[in-house]
Amino acid sequence: MSHPQQQFNGFRLDFPATLDDAREAVRAVILWLANEKVSAEECQQWELVLAEAANNAVLYATPEQAGHSVRIEATLALDEVEIRITDHTCGFDWPEHVELPEDDESDHGRGLFIISSLTDQASYLRGQGQNVLLLKSKLKTPLPAKENTEETLDLMTAEVASCYETLANIFRLIADAGNDVEPVALATRWLEELRELAGADFLILRMASSDGLLMPLLGSAPSPLNWEAHLDLRSADYIESRAAKTRQDQWFDCGTDFMPADPLLKAGKHISGLTHPLESGGDLAGVLTVGVFQPHWEPSARELNVVRSLGDFLGALLHGLHRRDEANQARLMKRELQIAAEIQRSLLPTELPQSPFVHCAAHLATVGEVGGDYLDAILLADGSMLFVVADVMGKGVPAALFATAFHSLLHSHLDLASKPSALMNRLNQAMFSELDRADMFITAQLVHVTADGQWLQVCGAGHAPLLMSNGRQVQEVSADGPPLGVTADASYQDFSTSFSLHSHVLLHTDGLSDVVSGGGILSRDVLHEWLLKTAAGSTGAVDARDSLHRLHRSAVDASHQQDDATFLIITRVSHSHPSAAHNSLSHAKR
Repeated sequence: MSHPQQQFNGFRLDFPATLDDAREAVRAVILWLANEKVSAEECQQWELVLAEAANNAVLYATPEQAGHSVRIEATLALDEVEIRITDHTCGFDWPEHVELPEDDESDHGRGLFIISSLTDQASYLRGQGQNVLLLKSKLKTPLPAKENTEETLDLMTAEVASCYETLANIFRLIADAGNDVEPVALATRWLEELRELAGADFLILRMASSDGLLMPLLGSAPSPLNWEAHLDLRSADYIESRAAKTRQDQWFDCGTDFMPADPLLKAGKHISGLTHPLESGGDLAGVLTVGVFQPHWEPSARELNVVRSLGDFLGALLHGLHRRDEANQARLMKRELQIAAEIQRSLLPTELPQSPFVHCAAHLATVGEVGGDYLDAILLADGSMLFVVADVMGKGVPAALFATAFHSLLHSHLDLASKPSALMNRLNQAMFSELDRADMFITAQLVHVTADGQWLQVCGAGHAPLLMSNGRQVQEVSADGPPLGVTADASYQDFSTSFSLHSHVLLHTDGLSDVVSGGGILSRDVLHEWLLKTAAGSTGAVDARDSLHRLHRSAVDASHQQDDATFLIITRVSHSHPSAAHNSLSHAKR
């Protein structure tokens, strides 16, 4: 049985002195040479040489000598192979000159010729009970330098230690983020820690804005350095903006051609470092700049690993926190809008009141959940009626809150309803300070109709003129004063006019007349024409409301324009005229 023995500097194999074992030994040596990166051509040559040499080592063994094993040893240098075969036979005489036998059919001497021809050196040492055949050949293709195992182990140990350090810091970072720390505070703390780990003099962290156009500064270390608060990615080719646009690391040093206004130059001209893009889920999360106050920076593999790995995780974590905060804010805003919309709906009557002489119908359309338009129709105790249309500047929650305040104050002072100018003055005095503080205002129009329906009193506060038609002509009633909240000592006047039978009155906000339709505007002329036709046909209030709603809807669809639009139609009817149909107030949300 063969007994292989691996050594650090070579290969050794002891095998029985038989031809079969000799062949197995040769195959083992050739396999070892191949594993040691000796070329296939040279392995084939050595296989021919060793087959002859191993055969010679066992052929001359007597039955007693066959019990001794044969040893084959191989060693490799960068440019040479050395193989030694040791046997315990009687041996043979190695000729002084090895030549090919003259007789082509004779095998005697042929093996020695092959051995001598295919090796650079072949020597045979014959001794008492032991013989050694030494074979050497230069490698045609030198072996690659062997890896320095100790150095490799040191590098691997350092890499594992760096990965462990990075992983430990990531766990600490996760724990910090779980303490509900503000993103800025989290970034400030970890940038300082990352600066120390990377052996850097300064760090800058910028996170991408939601629209991807700006990169505001989230934090820096050390904090006293006065970096630009915002970086516009549409601006010049700065180092940081280049890293963001290309999603590739950008190195810089004293030889870099900086743009004159590059924000990094605030740290001086003799700086060097790296700007690394941060990504999260395929999106650009920000950029991290790591630098030193030196002309050149050559970070170690560990320092680069810390910057990239921990920086990437910090960026992704902050990006996720920002997305979470945005989602929470959106949910909160949506809920606030829903509450405001519920409040606004509660201010409106489910149906508008009707009197024996006056019928009315209205439509209110808001953009989104909440708008700034307001309308009301109030049947007073003496049978007269107060009609109100108002428009709070802006939309959303602030507009709804001021509409609520307007509603409450209006209903608190209905004793002044028969004198609209007095009521308007009271509303302005009560709301001026809050509107002025919020830099907002309200336009409004109040119309009081007597119990017999024969007279109107109109008062306006910066609002569009009231339109009135008897079917033959259209009259505009301004009675205008400044909007509520503009002047504390504003003065308002009433305008009185008769309200003849079958006449129609239109009150509306600017969202009705400002709509662009085709190439023009739903102008005063269009509204005049519509009102004249409606009054001439003695159209009921509800039908007139529906007709104007269709006209307005067509204009909105054609212009792709969105705005709150509210209008109120009042008709003068005879006492015997039947009451208006239900659904006198319609709503729409766009």
